[in-house]
Amino acid sequence: MDPILIKMALGGLAVLGCIGLFFGIGLALAAHKFAVEANPKVEEVLEILSGAQ
Repeated sequence: MDPILIKMALGGLAVLGCIGLFFGIGLALAAHKFAVEANPKVEEVLEILSGAQ
């Protein structure tokens, strides 16, 4: 194979990897910022209602 094609392919993989890393970090930060704490009362009610069927 042509060495230029191999360099282009590896460059493309590196660019896609960097984009994926960038968006992964962004999503992790957004998930941490917009995290919602669960209400313990809701869990208790769901626990009680699951046995009522």
